[in-house]
Amino acid sequence: MPEALTARPIGTGDWSRIAELEQAAYEPLGLSEGRNALETWGALSPETCFVVGEPVQAYVLALPFRHGDYPALGQPSTTSSDNLHLHDLCVAPELRRTGQGRRLVDHLTTVAVAAGYRRISLIALSGTSPFWSAQGFGPAAAVPVGYGDDARYLTKVL
Repeated sequence: MPEALTARPIGTGDWSRIAELEQAAYEPLGLSEGRNALETWGALSPETCFVVGEPVQAYVLALPFRHGDYPALGQPSTTSSDNLHLHDLCVAPELRRTGQGRRLVDHLTTVAVAAGYRRISLIALSGTSPFWSAQGFGPAAAVPVGYGDDARYLTKVL
């Protein structure tokens, strides 16, 4: 297993690689948002968005958003909330199944608790619900529209 990568704030020079990873992961699902939307998401809550690796090997974009609801794709926004919505967690293909995803969730959980959030929500895509379940997430709301037939809204109480 590769050594754990250290999370750091997103730098200006990271966005090209973030957009590349996002496009590779989400374009086949018809859910890629593009660099401009990603940068806007990151600017909304920079303290809960981060990358690992140099160059970037994984990233997380998370923002405050009402529990039970979710932001519209490509239309970044936040709301005042005690819920942190994990919009994107993406790991480079060569690091998948190495524990990096779990480490990212652990880091995000630590950040969320320190910031006073009471829960983390997300939309699980393409059969990833078992991964999220293993990280302590469970079903919490209606299935989101527009994210694919097997998408699930999940939450983790902190």
